[in-house]
Amino acid sequence: MRVLTVSGKVTVIGEDRSDLDIEPDDRYVDTVDDGRVVEARARSKNLTIRVPAGMNVSVGTISGDVHIEGTLGSIKISNVSGKIEIDRTTSDADIRSISGSIAVSQCGGRCYANTKSGRIELGHVAGAVNAHTMSGGIEVGTAGADDVNVKTISGRVSVYVDPGRAPRIRLRSISGKTRCECMQGTDFEIKASSISGSIEVQER
Repeated sequence: MRVLTVSGKVTVIGEDRSDLDIEPDDRYVDTVDDGRVVEARARSKNLTIRVPAGMNVSVGTISGDVHIEGTLGSIKISNVSGKIEIDRTTSDADIRSISGSIAVSQCGGRCYANTKSGRIELGHVAGAVNAHTMSGGIEVGTAGADDVNVKTISGRVSVYVDPGRAPRIRLRSISGKTRCECMQGTDFEIKASSISGSIEVQER
């Protein structure tokens, strides 16, 4: 499902259902493939879409918050300004913003998160992590199955590793402290850098 909007909050809710429900109902909607692929457009106002759990979702907006609730499949989100919040995805997540914070509670696959000005919080990621921000901190929880690469110019970096995983550590901060409080090894790699900010890695 693809959602395009200029402004206003976009909420997509994954539920135990087989149909789609869009509010308000005067939005432009183009439905293909028996309701499984939908393009919803809105110039303004808030948009709420209830979809079957596990559906793949793509959202593009200029100015407005994006909230993904429930459990969905792969997720792609891009916006210029506004907060992005995701409950749970069973697959990959690709999230890009110019000026906005990014928060993902659980990601079942790879997670790519990029914002120029805003904080990034990735609660628990099953796959590889790539998280970049210019001004803002980064917090990542990883299952330790794939590599973690995080970078910020002005912000603190915290990485939490699942118990029993031993990462190879590569930390670099020009004007901040770096420390690792977990067992080190070769299970996967954590690469983190910050210009002005501390970096810490610890067991969850």
